[in-house]
Amino acid sequence: MNLRIGLCILLVVIGSVGAHQAQLAVDPNRMAENSVHRRVFVPSPKATKVASLGFDMVVADMLWVRAVLLFVDFLDSGREEGAIWTRTVLKTVAELDPGWRTPFFYGGSMLRLLEDIEGSDEIFGAGMDSFPDDAYFPFSIAMNAYLVHKDMGKAVKFLKLAAALPNAPKWYRTAAAEFISREGQRKAALMYLKQQLEEANSEKERVLLGNKYKSLLYDQVIEALESRQDKWEAHYSRSLSRVQSLAPLPPDPLGGEWFIAPDGRIRSTIKDPIVAKRSKNEERAILVNP
Repeated sequence: MNLRIGLCILLVVIGSVGAHQAQLAVDPNRMAENSVHRRVFVPSPKATKVASLGFDMVVADMLWVRAVLLFVDFLDSGREEGAIWTRTVLKTVAELDPGWRTPFFYGGSMLRLLEDIEGSDEIFGAGMDSFPDDAYFPFSIAMNAYLVHKDMGKAVKFLKLAAALPNAPKWYRTAAAEFISREGQRKAALMYLKQQLEEANSEKERVLLGNKYKSLLYDQVIEALESRQDKWEAHYSRSLSRVQSLAPLPPDPLGGEWFIAPDGRIRSTIKDPIVAKRSKNEERAILVNP
């Protein structure tokens, strides 16, 4: 009897040790798989609502926290995959708790940074549906149209819609009034990007938004400098050879120095390599396809 009990105990111990060793062997693969599946898999919005069994807000909170935690990782790698996952989660959160403004407010911007502009428009549009008196959402759709889609008609439409709402910031109305001019468009976009920078949740977001802001500001400054160059050359009847002749010069928003490029136009030392590469590619295309 004692022998039988002893054998049973021995078998249990051997089985436990074997199971533990087997678990250690598969842990690397299990964790590697989990790092992918935990990000990619999410049920459909309507299915999640049914499965939440009335705990809609609790599930919405959990999904939103998960989306925020993974967002910065998606910025560094896997933007396409991350955008699909994030858009689905945001739609699910909206289905579970349509009265919660935060996921609409930040979610649309998150998708824009993940280069899913259609998804960004969709989330901002859902925000408009849930908060029809909130000017932020139509204004954000207008900025997507202007900054990315280059759709001026859509930009003006949603900008006017945003500016007409009673609680719209005053500068929305100013932007709407000036948007038909190029200067007004850029001014509105710069103010919007500045607002986005102030509300960014991570350093990676701030870098991406900051680069866009500097690029747009550069376009505004270089346009003014080129106008000054044209007036100088018309006045002196010769080409500008020294950039100092246009002094005082504003700082370069890109952090470089102003100089006269090989094509005779004033440009930033940061921007010129980009322009030179583009010109080289255009020349190559002409040679290949005469």
